[in-house]
Amino acid sequence: MISIKNRVFHLATKGSSYVFAILEGGIAEHLYYGHRITDPELYFRSLEPRRLCGRVNEVSFDEDNPNYQLQNEMGILSTEGKGDYRATEFAVTYSEKGLRTLDLRYTGHEVSKGIDRMDTSLPQALGSDEETEVLNIQFVDRVAGVRVNLLYTLFADSDVIARRAIVRNISKDRIILRAAYSLQLDLPESDYDLTTLDGAWARERVACTRPLTTGRIVNESRRGASSAEHNPGLILEKRGSSEAYAINLIYSGAHAESIEVDSYGRTRILTGINPDMFTANLERDFAFETPEAVMLYSVRGRSGIQDEMHSFVRNHIQRGLWKNRLRPVVFNTWDACGYSFNEQKIEQLVKEASSLGFEAFLLCDGWFGVRNNDSSSLGDWNVNTLKIPEGLAGLSKDIHRRGMLFGIYLEPEMVSINSFLYQKHPDWAIVDPKRKEHPIARNQYILDITRQDVFNYLLDTIRNLIQTASIDYIKWDMNRHLAEVFSRTSGIDDMGEYMHRYILSLYQLQKAITSSCPNVLLENCASGGTRFDLGMLAYGVEGWTSENTDVLERIDIMEGTGLLYPLGVCGTCVSPVPDRTTLRRTGLEARFSVAAFGCLNYSLDLTRLSGSEKKQIRDQIDFYKQYRQVFQFGRFKVQKSGNETIWTVSSPKKDIIIAMVFQKLQKTNSPSLPLKIQDVKDNCLYQLMKRDDAEEETWDLDQSHHQKEDEVHRIPGDLLKYAGVQLADRFTGPNYVSGMRVLPDFSSRIYIIKEISE
Repeated sequence: MISIKNRVFHLATKGSSYVFAILEGGIAEHLYYGHRITDPELYFRSLEPRRLCGRVNEVSFDEDNPNYQLQNEMGILSTEGKGDYRATEFAVTYSEKGLRTLDLRYTGHEVSKGIDRMDTSLPQALGSDEETEVLNIQFVDRVAGVRVNLLYTLFADSDVIARRAIVRNISKDRIILRAAYSLQLDLPESDYDLTTLDGAWARERVACTRPLTTGRIVNESRRGASSAEHNPGLILEKRGSSEAYAINLIYSGAHAESIEVDSYGRTRILTGINPDMFTANLERDFAFETPEAVMLYSVRGRSGIQDEMHSFVRNHIQRGLWKNRLRPVVFNTWDACGYSFNEQKIEQLVKEASSLGFEAFLLCDGWFGVRNNDSSSLGDWNVNTLKIPEGLAGLSKDIHRRGMLFGIYLEPEMVSINSFLYQKHPDWAIVDPKRKEHPIARNQYILDITRQDVFNYLLDTIRNLIQTASIDYIKWDMNRHLAEVFSRTSGIDDMGEYMHRYILSLYQLQKAITSSCPNVLLENCASGGTRFDLGMLAYGVEGWTSENTDVLERIDIMEGTGLLYPLGVCGTCVSPVPDRTTLRRTGLEARFSVAAFGCLNYSLDLTRLSGSEKKQIRDQIDFYKQYRQVFQFGRFKVQKSGNETIWTVSSPKKDIIIAMVFQKLQKTNSPSLPLKIQDVKDNCLYQLMKRDDAEEETWDLDQSHHQKEDEVHRIPGDLLKYAGVQLADRFTGPNYVSGMRVLPDFSSRIYIIKEISE
């Protein structure tokens, strides 16, 4: 609900209030963002700062407002040149003198129902006309010739507020836009702990928490993609309180989040396109739209942030026919054969996958051109008939006959130096033609998809593959980042805008494909999770979470990712051991237990498995399918993290909860603590039972009368939550007794908790 009285703007969600006011002279001042309050516009004098005197050594806004000093104020937007020396939301250069002062004053506003659609291909949060409301508030600097519109979108079913900006040149001359963030949030205090999702390739989105102190933290990507180093999502938690804020960005390019505590203890958060990697030349009456950002306040700390953000992604970011569908259990050929396979091998894998209960068969890298390693053929998207004589259409028919969906790997944005496409169109690659040596990675360049001929080639090629081979599923990969940007595209005169224009073209391409082929399940991958963000999730129903499938590493990756992204968008995988990234050996049950929390994939050589391993996988898949709705769309919580990790995922009614207990290392003579399940209803009766798994018996003990622990308990919800269940003793050395819980290093148990009647 948006209410405006006496120039006080109150943006009220179901549980929060965002309040700002327009002061005399058209200055916008932020007043409050927190728990929902009643009619703040009636009590403006109580909320407005009382400026009895100015700060020494600060610049006053103007002669008429000597005590109004921007450096000591909170705003809803900020600019250079008027005394605000913090990082600012908007920065421009104009006139022959290269002036930079920008003084944006309020000139009007409009409130409307329904989403205000963007003019560009940037994705934005969606909602029905009846359930969304938009505030469009306008500011103008007539001297500089700049108009800025801030658009706030509210959703009836969510506490998330979306915000974006439109910057327009209303002067007679060109203006250079040097910074245009999507969101500014000023907070009056600084006693917060900041959590960002950081890492590297194969170590993406690991939660990093630190206290804010005076100074500025920049969380950024400079790669032209959202990156593995720093995801655009972040959380602020107030110390000594359960209050928390979250910020995220619906964007997949080079981003920056500035978190700054000034000398007066105020906190400013900015998020948007990285200004170090961006400039835009705005001719007369040209406008620039920023990506959309989202902000959220919760009085329930991380738990509330997690619940609201997960729901928001499912309901307002994801779209298309796969939005609310259960994701299939996928077999991926990569670890079974890599680039080297033939017709017989694929036929064997298809047969085995079908018999084990897989629902989709993904033919990974190596099916096209003369691709026998990573040195060739990207761009040559014609099937290698030496490997697949019947072609994709024939293989697809066989896979469909066996009741599975058919998927293929593509890396459309790339071209190999050793390819027919590059030989024919070397000018399609992003390289500076004046330089003799060019940055290279994986023997490939990036195609300039901002060019219409390149765009059309890729769109026609991909649509033709989908339609002629009846493809149901595409794994869209991206294995190198932008460097040495150069484009011949008309209208791109300054390469400072190129990284952003590239992302716009990527969105346009994926939107065109998913619109014309709506039944296709699109999974985005970028060397794993190096472009895992809300922008890619607007078109890809899943994101490949990471190339790292080692269970210990995945625990950290999933716990960080799960803070802001729901399990139903996270592609997970059971892979061979030793793991490729850590060389660690872990059991098949442990690998499944961790991978079950997400969209389940397997990448194993099914033709080399023993009979017991096949049975194990078949049982795992059957169990996952039985509880898939909960795993993919349930409420994910990390109850405990450390040597013993406990994850739970629960149905909306809390009548089914799946709990995983994972032990990293076996500790001698360690305590057996009760298992407490937090996400249950106090006044209901539950049954807790261990999943009937096939745990590996790897310990060297006398097992002639070995009996696995038999955990079945009937217990009220309040006891289960507060007192917990005493499980069978855990073996901690040296004496083993039949029925003990034997948990070696890197092992797990899954428990099913169901509400039952008396």
